[in-house]
Amino acid sequence: MLAHKNEDIKKAYNLLQVMSNDEKSRMAYEAREAEIHDQMTRIKTAREEGREEGREEGKIEMAKNLLKLGIDIEKIAIAANLAKDEVYKLAKEKMN
Repeated sequence: MLAHKNEDIKKAYNLLQVMSNDEKSRMAYEAREAEIHDQMTRIKTAREEGREEGREEGKIEMAKNLLKLGIDIEKIAIAANLAKDEVYKLAKEKMN
């Protein structure tokens, strides 16, 4: 009855039920938990990679906008936190 009122107690009770089951059931439970953990890790990694990709795209977009305004390439590299070579490349692409 107490397990129904407190979520933490409910989780602990359910875990105890699984642990007291036979070895085959316990192994299946552990495999499922491991897969859930792995899936969460993959999702977290994908999000982090997506954010990093977005930041890089933002830097390039900023550099392009500053180039349009005629700002000096060295200043753009500093402002966008890009290598000067990358800004020169963007400037060259703009000319074409």
